[in-house]
Amino acid sequence: MSGLRRATQEKLDHILDEAECYRALALACEDEARAFRRRCENGSIVSPAHGAFARTIYWESLNPREKALHIIRAEAARHPSWIFRSHCAALIWGLDVPYPLLDTTSIIAARPPRPCIIAARRPSPRDEIESVDGIKVTSFWQTVSECLREAPFSYGLAIADSALRRTNQTRANLMSHLEKTRGYPGIRQARFIASYADGRSENGGESRVRAFFIAHGYPIPELQVDLPNPIEPARPFRVDYYWELSHLLRIAGEFDGKQKYQDPAMLRDKTIVDSLIEERQRESRLTLLGIPVLRFTYEDLSQPARLDRLLKASGITPDRDAAQRWRDQWRAVTHTRC
Repeated sequence: MSGLRRATQEKLDHILDEAECYRALALACEDEARAFRRRCENGSIVSPAHGAFARTIYWESLNPREKALHIIRAEAARHPSWIFRSHCAALIWGLDVPYPLLDTTSIIAARPPRPCIIAARRPSPRDEIESVDGIKVTSFWQTVSECLREAPFSYGLAIADSALRRTNQTRANLMSHLEKTRGYPGIRQARFIASYADGRSENGGESRVRAFFIAHGYPIPELQVDLPNPIEPARPFRVDYYWELSHLLRIAGEFDGKQKYQDPAMLRDKTIVDSLIEERQRESRLTLLGIPVLRFTYEDLSQPARLDRLLKASGITPDRDAAQRWRDQWRAVTHTRC
């Protein structure tokens, strides 16, 4: 490798190292961008956003939420006047944003850009703007309101639940905050979603499964219920969902997301194997109480017919009239946009 090529490579590595430290994509001047694009051809570098780069191995290690945050940080550095809104602002505020919402970057800008991956609107006098980690975003509750006014029911419920969980507020508090955006398009939809919000839901997956129960007329379970441990009474078991359908039929439900096996904070110094063994023991002891455990995954959410069969096979049956009432109400609030 010639001295010039070595110097160029060292410069690019330095730019990438700094970007990774900041958890953002690397931005470059035109000469550096040309060098990055040449490396994109051999697969060692990727360009997830126009004029922004990352090492392929680093980029592929990120989940969709982390990737979206990297793009937002890079765009914020490149366009300091942009204000991030809706689900993008929700990410910055640390809310649970379902992955399918992350394909578009939503901003407020006086001069909206042309790329179709950017959803832009012009500033409004009613916008409340704050700065989080140096990034301009809509205020927390304006962000929540915009998300609920724009998102499908299950996605909106995930965001509403996480807003209550993060702020330790109640459903009534959320309704009060929504009143500040009365008259905005979609506010009836936002209120409808908020009427089901529950901060006890611990993650977006749990919220989306509960949204399925609601929309399909299934009994809504109690959330985060402590059940007795027959072997160690001082250490009760907490389950994500709990149905007590009769004195003879009690069912627990658990949402299994990958995070519980990947996040060091959730593993709490245990290995994945240790965590799985502990989970098996926990489940076997619940069966001693005559409480079967249903397990739900993100894959179930993508195959609602399978989720429907699982619930029915366990003895949890839907109320078709309740499901029809929900559909009628949802149709009413989504067809009337204010």
